[in-house]
Amino acid sequence: MKKRITRVEELGLDLNDISLDDLEKIAEITESEIRKALDEALGPRILKYLLMVQVDINSALNVIVDLAVDSHIPPFISLESVLDRAIKRGLDRARQLIKAMARKSRKEENSYSNS
Repeated sequence: MKKRITRVEELGLDLNDISLDDLEKIAEITESEIRKALDEALGPRILKYLLMVQVDINSALNVIVDLAVDSHIPPFISLESVLDRAIKRGLDRARQLIKAMARKSRKEENSYSNS
């Protein structure tokens, strides 16, 4: 199953302030949160999964999640719903990190302009 969701949100971060290390950190945190959510929701029922998180900048900061899961779950559990919640958790954590980066960047700009 493939699902594409495109959501644009202005978080107030100047894209010129983002380093390669920042992009890697966003990807790592997003991936880590998705893995935790999958483990909590499915645990030993997961047979295997492939998770890739790509973070890049073109005219915007893009966080792209590619997730494939093979799992033994009872019919009353919606695997799609579990995956959606796991991805949302990862993206919410990425959003928090990006907002923190934006606040830090604004503080630094204000301290430079006040000097």
